[in-house]
This record gives sequence, structure tokens and C-alpha cells, in this order.
Amino acid sequence: MLESCLLDWMEHCLIQRGQQPRGVKQYERVVRGFFTWITEKGFTPDPERIAKDHITEWQRSIFFEHGNISNRTRASKLSALRSFFGFLCYSGLIAADPTKGIPSPKIQPSLAKKFSTEELRMLFAAPDLSTHMGIRDLAILKTLYAAGPRVEELVNLDTHHIHDTGGYIRIEIIGGKGGKSRTVTLRTRASRTLRDWLLIRDQISSKTPAIFIGLHQKNKKERISTRQILNIIKKYAALIGIESADAFCHKMRSTFASDLYDSGNDRCPHCNHPIHYVGLLEVQAQMGHEDPKTTQGYIAISDRVLRKTAIPDRRFREIEEEL
Repeated sequence: MLESCLLDWMEHCLIQRGQQPRGVKQYERVVRGFFTWITEKGFTPDPERIAKDHITEWQRSIFFEHGNISNRTRASKLSALRSFFGFLCYSGLIAADPTKGIPSPKIQPSLAKKFSTEELRMLFAAPDLSTHMGIRDLAILKTLYAAGPRVEELVNLDTHHIHDTGGYIRIEIIGGKGGKSRTVTLRTRASRTLRDWLLIRDQISSKTPAIFIGLHQKNKKERISTRQILNIIKKYAALIGIESADAFCHKMRSTFASDLYDSGNDRCPHCNHPIHYVGLLEVQAQMGHEDPKTTQGYIAISDRVLRKTAIPDRRFREIEEEL
């Protein structure tokens, strides 16, 4: 029964709910892991016989036996079980949802991190542009920064997603998170770097239409993986003295959001008229976020926000003049 329930649920997630295959596979691994644990504990791995106590005990187990994993990870695992048992209850395959009423671990919001201007300058100068690999790696770094794609979105880019106007390059990101698509723009300098790689890519015969492909013998001409993208960032970060823990793909996306917001001036410093305004909604659209609250977490570290939220000097003058 379990296998047929899993297949029906996954089909429902993919077709009815429009979830991405990668996310559905991750959820499937969690649910299978739960039923493996159920079997190891001597319980019957039958969805109809799963009770709230089983899930509570499983949560205790992954907390104490797996190194006290983060609240975010445990909340994600519980979300997978909620999806599975919620579908079974909705389909009438079980009488009640055993996850109902179980509180999700509280996730503490963390402040986004970004690369500094000097770090970006050194990262972009690190690849060896006398090699095809160096040109590809620089195109990856600059596209991550200039367009802000999620790493999975970058990996899934195909050659027909690129629209080169001769000046700017527009990139179609198809089926991003939540199945949403959007178009982002690379301006002249970032376009030039990506164009250099595309000229090389056009000369490489490959079965995959991917823009970014492997050049090592092991994965030559195959679509590059998210792990390889991470390794590229860590490789060049190490060369310029950035700690491995401080070099990750999402940090480039945060830097994009913060710098994009900083690029828009609220007012002209001379005539005080609005100019080149980039607001929350513009950043939200380029990030592919559904909720503006998500975007707020990224722009909170921007210089523009930090300047706005600082006590102005005139207030100090008012205070000090009274002394």
C-alpha cells in the first residue's frame, strides 16, 4: 500500500499542485526515511496505522540521534509528512491526518550575508581567462551576481533561454521556485562576459542544451551541477582568502538583491526629484519572490536601507545645541 500511496502523492504534487520535480524528490526521501525509521522501531509501516505519537517520537529521534539538526531542517521534514498525510486524508485513503495539531519548530530569521565590493572585485579577477574553464567560471560568477538566479535556476539555463540584443542580454528563467518564470537583464559588462563564454560554448558539441557544462574529463560536456557551482565559488574564494564557510551560492543572490536596491536613488541630490527609482517591488520581481516579506530580508542589509534607518546628524545637532 505504501508504494502506491507514495506514487499517487508524488503525481498529485507534480500535476495538481505544480511543484518542481526536485522538491518532490526531496519530500519523497523524507517520507521514505520516516517509514524506514518506523520499521526499525518495530512499528507497522502502514499509513493507516500511523498516529500522532509516532510522528512526535520520530521528531525526538531526529533531534537527539542526528546531532540536534536545525529547526529549519526539522520543520522542512515535518512539512513533507504534512504534505503526504494531508494528501492521503484528502483522497480518503486514511481517516485522519496524524500530523494535524503538531507544532512546527520555530524558525529564527537570520540576517542575509553579502560579498563586499572588494571581495567581488577579487573574485572577478581570480579566474584564468587564458583558459576555457576560466572564461566559463567568470561567466558563472558574474551571472550569479548580475542576474541573481537561484543556483538551480542557473544550472537549468539552456541556450534558447538567452536573448542577446547586441548590448544587453535578457535571460528567461523558466519554471523557477513555485513554477514561476521571469526575465532578468544583464547590462553591458556582464553581457560581455557571458557572451565570451557563449562563443566558446557554441563550438562545443554536446547532447545537452545547457549553457554551463562541465569541462573536466569526468563530466565533460554534461550539464553542470549545483555542487559544481558551489565548488567553483569556494575555489576562487579560497584563492582570495575568503573562508569556505563564508563562500556559498546564495550569498551571491543576496548581494544581487542588496546592490540592485542600492542602485536606485530615491531623490536627485541636486533637484530632489525622484530618479531611477528601484523599490521593494522591483527587487521582488527580479528575485522571483511571491511574498514581499521575503525580499525585505535581503534588502535589509543594503546601504540604502541602513542609511535610511540611521539617526540623522541633524538630530544630534538638535540635541547637542541644547547642551
